[in-house]
Amino acid sequence: MRAGVAIFLDAMKTLLLLRHAKSSWKHPELADHDRPLNKRGKRTAPLIGALLQDEDLIADLILCSSAVRAYTTALLVAKARAYAGEIKRIRKLYLAEPQTYIEVLR
Repeated sequence: MRAGVAIFLDAMKTLLLLRHAKSSWKHPELADHDRPLNKRGKRTAPLIGALLQDEDLIADLILCSSAVRAYTTALLVAKARAYAGEIKRIRKLYLAEPQTYIEVLR
């Protein structure tokens, strides 16, 4: 997973891994870490929050990469789901290998 978002659900200890929404390549001078979402990404990210709402999936904690596009995705998903908890940005999740995700989850 490149610049992802992890959402934790308490009831059954369910873990959801989300990839960021569609990102923009409009500003090639930006570092990969700093690329924002494009218009489509901003429009579609809340659909995942609505899906979580429809499925009655309530997050206890959201962890995400520090990448701009990942954090923005997490914010839009959380807002659409009416999530009022913490969204924790974790730099080491950016471009992380699966083992890093496991370490962070522990």
